[in-house]
Amino acid sequence: MSSKGTILVVEDTPVNLKLLVDTLRADGYEVFPANSGEKALVEVAARLPELILLDLCMPGLDGFEVYRQLRAQTETRDIPVVFISASGESADRVEGLKLGAVDFITKPFHRQELLARVQTHLELRRLRVRLELQADGLRTVNEQLQNELAERRRYEAERDQLIRDLKDALANVKSLSGLLPICAGCKKIRDDRGYWNQVETYIQKHTEARFSHGLCPDCLKKWYPELSEYDLAGPPGNGP
Repeated sequence: MSSKGTILVVEDTPVNLKLLVDTLRADGYEVFPANSGEKALVEVAARLPELILLDLCMPGLDGFEVYRQLRAQTETRDIPVVFISASGESADRVEGLKLGAVDFITKPFHRQELLARVQTHLELRRLRVRLELQADGLRTVNEQLQNELAERRRYEAERDQLIRDLKDALANVKSLSGLLPICAGCKKIRDDRGYWNQVETYIQKHTEARFSHGLCPDCLKKWYPELSEYDLAGPPGNGP
C-alpha cells in the first residue's frame, strides 16, 4: 500500500509525539518523528518531507527558530509548516502566521480535525507543485515561440530586402526601354544623375549584359581600307 504522503512531526513531549505519529500512520501517512528542534533539522536534511508539524515550545531550538532556519534554505523554504502548541494565546498564532506558517493547531488534538488539516495542506502543496511545473512548461514553450517568432521576423526582413533589391534591379532594366538621352555627337548616354557614359558602360551598370568587341563593315573600311572587297564580303556563295 502506497503512502498518502510524508510528514515530519516535531514534538518534545513523548506522549504527544507518539499520539501524533500513531494517528497519522494509522491513516496511511509515512511519518518521521523528531523530539527536538535540532533533531528536526537533521531529519529534514536527510529527507525532505511534504509537510511538517512543528511544536512551538521546545527546549533548545524552539519552533520559531527552526522555522526561520528552514525558510533560510532554498531546499526547505517551500515545505508547508503547521505549528502546534498548547498555548491558546492569539499572539503565538499571529506570530506563526506572520512568519509564513500555513496553519496552527492547538493541543489537545482532535483526531478528525488534525487529519482534515493535514490532508488539506498536502493537497494544496501538491497542487502548487503541479502549477509550478505547468508554469515552467509554459515558460519553456513561450521561449521557444519567441525564438521562432524572432527567426520568422528575420526571415521576413531578408525576404522583404530581397524583394526590394529585385524591384530596384527590375526598375534599372526597365529604364533601358524608356527614353534615353544620347549625345548626337559622341553617342554617350546621360544617366539619372546627369553624368554622360559610354553606351556599353551604361548598359553594364543597369543590366548583367557582357560585351565582346568587333568592327562593323563601315568601320572596317574606314580603319582598314587596304582590305580587299573579297575580305569584306567573304568567300563566294556567302552573299545575299
